[in-house]
Amino acid sequence: MTVIDLGELRGDVAPDPPPRPPLAVGRPLRVALAGAVALLTLASSAPVVRPASAVVAGRPGAEVRVAGGRLYVADPETSSGGTREVTAYATPAGAGGALRPLWRASAPGGEGRFEVQEHGGFVLITGGRYSGGAETAALDAATGRQRWRQPGYPVPTVGGGLLLLMQGDETTAALRGVDLPSGRLRWSAPVDQGRMAYRHRGAEVDQVVLIPESGQIEVRDAGSGAVLLTGDSRPGGSPGYQGASLAGDLLLLRVANGVAGGHRVTAYGLDELDRRWELDLSPNEYLEECGQLLCVGGREAGLSALDPATHRPRWVNPRWQWVFAARGDRLLAASSARVGGMELAVLDAATGRTVAELGGWEPVPTQGPDEPLFGTRRTREGGLLVAELDPARAVARWLDVLPDVVGECLSSGRDLLCRRQSGAYGWWRLPR
Repeated sequence: MTVIDLGELRGDVAPDPPPRPPLAVGRPLRVALAGAVALLTLASSAPVVRPASAVVAGRPGAEVRVAGGRLYVADPETSSGGTREVTAYATPAGAGGALRPLWRASAPGGEGRFEVQEHGGFVLITGGRYSGGAETAALDAATGRQRWRQPGYPVPTVGGGLLLLMQGDETTAALRGVDLPSGRLRWSAPVDQGRMAYRHRGAEVDQVVLIPESGQIEVRDAGSGAVLLTGDSRPGGSPGYQGASLAGDLLLLRVANGVAGGHRVTAYGLDELDRRWELDLSPNEYLEECGQLLCVGGREAGLSALDPATHRPRWVNPRWQWVFAARGDRLLAASSARVGGMELAVLDAATGRTVAELGGWEPVPTQGPDEPLFGTRRTREGGLLVAELDPARAVARWLDVLPDVVGECLSSGRDLLCRRQSGAYGWWRLPR
């Protein structure tokens, strides 16, 4: 039986000092003093509002996920048929509330990957095994009633559909497009493991690119499976093929370039599958999309940005090594120069200029490309300081100090889930 108790947040733990802000100039001292007095007066008169929080204590081995403002607690697998029980909870709107159970249902189990997504009024619960593929169940979000259960890992598509990637042996797999409410098959295609890529539109996929060993590229509509375009790719069919990815309207194929561990990236336009350019990278470099540009990171020379149309360099910033997120005209970049951790900074995406250094933070994994970004940092007293990493304002805004928290944090929207020292999970709804 799942036991639910209310957690408590304290604000009396002193965190590590932040990077020193710049000194204000040109303002009379009396104005600053008057502002400070006013803030102190307001702070002393206003009540302290704590964020909603709860402790979720499940059975040993239980896993917890957060999605769509709900908590999902999965008990350990209890049957040889690969099934586990999952309970959905509504989270309280304010401090002092309690988690409210909504429904309990059976879902795929396994000792491997366990994920929860909400899409189109359904909850997609996926369980996997290290020795085999994943299995997904589609449940009605309001009642928990199971609509269907099929092999594969789910990827939502534009237009309300769903892709299920079914793993076979070490080299083969199958991609199936299904109707979300019924699970009815729309289309399917055999795929080679690692020889495919999705083009995302927000959190959904609108196109799929398949690259078989023959080198004949197929661009398909993700919803219908219709073949939109085909083209020949010598790198895709070469023995040195390493992988594929999509960046904007470019298909990027990676093959070994003859240097130990190095690779060559060949860019193709998705509209005609015409070869645009090639670029050789060393073993410790990678290429990925960063806003409107492409970024090469992981190099000793630092982080650099390229024009996607020509791969010509736009800028180089030797201080930073990789990009965590792009938000509008700002990038959240990182460096491993900090002993035992990493340093974060906000860069101007067009010029690479360092707008602000945010200090040492551990970024919290999110579930979507446009969700808020959070970071955590241990305090000297053992608590976990949580901040919102805001590239637009170029600040790390402190939100709270969580006591008795080990880490292992995940976020969905403004919901934060972390493991506590007791082994149970804690949930917090972070303030805006």
